[in-house]
Amino acid sequence: MNAYDDGDTIVVDVVRHPKMFDRDRTGPNEGPATFDRWAVDLADGKLRESRFDDRGQEFPRVDERLVGKRYGYGYAPVGGAVFGDTLLKHDFLRVSTHSRCCGAQRAVGEFVFHPSSPDAAEDDGVLMGYVYDGRTDRSELAILNAHTLQDVASIKLPHRVPAGLHGNWVPTVNSKQRRG
Repeated sequence: MNAYDDGDTIVVDVVRHPKMFDRDRTGPNEGPATFDRWAVDLADGKLRESRFDDRGQEFPRVDERLVGKRYGYGYAPVGGAVFGDTLLKHDFLRVSTHSRCCGAQRAVGEFVFHPSSPDAAEDDGVLMGYVYDGRTDRSELAILNAHTLQDVASIKLPHRVPAGLHGNWVPTVNSKQRRG
């Protein structure tokens, strides 16, 4: 999800798999993933591990403005090799996790955060991601309020978007911004 320095400690938040590509070369299919925090203490040369969430999850994301920096929130869909119907919001400030179920036979993909303005607070913006509906064999681009995980908008697509498609949000850049 992310990593940052905290004095003499490097904090790394990871989706951790018990095994990968050990017996199943198409993995990760060898046990459920967990969401863990690793604290690498450079002063005493030790690694301390703690479990933040037991649910299997993949494709964790943070506010891109905070990559490599201390942060308060991260987002990840429940799932592993098979995607689930739930999006998780990890709140590192309150040490809690909130969830948003998108419904039966619906698979949640990776969600990307976009701030409401360049200087908006970390949780002030929207999450955008694809949700696949197995009943109709179609996808939609879901846009959620990052703070509440409630719907802002939904764009129905006439086809499905393959599971596991990664995405990024790139705002419009005008010619003056490119030159300068």
